[in-house]
Amino acid sequence: MSFQSPWLLLGLLAIPLLVGFYITSQRRRRAYAVRFTNLALLNQVMGKGPGFRRHLPAILFVAGVAGLLLSMARPQASIRVPKGQTSVMLAVDVSGSMAATDVQPTRIEAAIAAGRTLIDKLPSNASGGGHAANHR
Repeated sequence: MSFQSPWLLLGLLAIPLLVGFYITSQRRRRAYAVRFTNLALLNQVMGKGPGFRRHLPAILFVAGVAGLLLSMARPQASIRVPKGQTSVMLAVDVSGSMAATDVQPTRIEAAIAAGRTLIDKLPSNASGGGHAANHR
């Protein structure tokens, strides 16, 4: 796998900083709450806290930032196809909009001509299915 913009992966170095900031803020919040609370009274009044669910938005945010940075780096995978196993499929739109004359003579005629040019330029080892389908 390779990346078109690998320098964007440097942004992943910010992930530990975000996690550290979150952990620090949680510890400060806990210390502040304990400092101004009667612990005996708090245990009697308060039930079980939200537990793991309290941290879920932060976890999802960090995962989203990591995913965004990875996708912005534009990952690419090259898949090697053995010679002699090349297949080409050409699909042509045959809807009513292809009858428009903004391309002379019509869009469908221009698409057919471009398809023929492509077929003429294909290497000899490229195979086509030879199947024509007309779906509307």
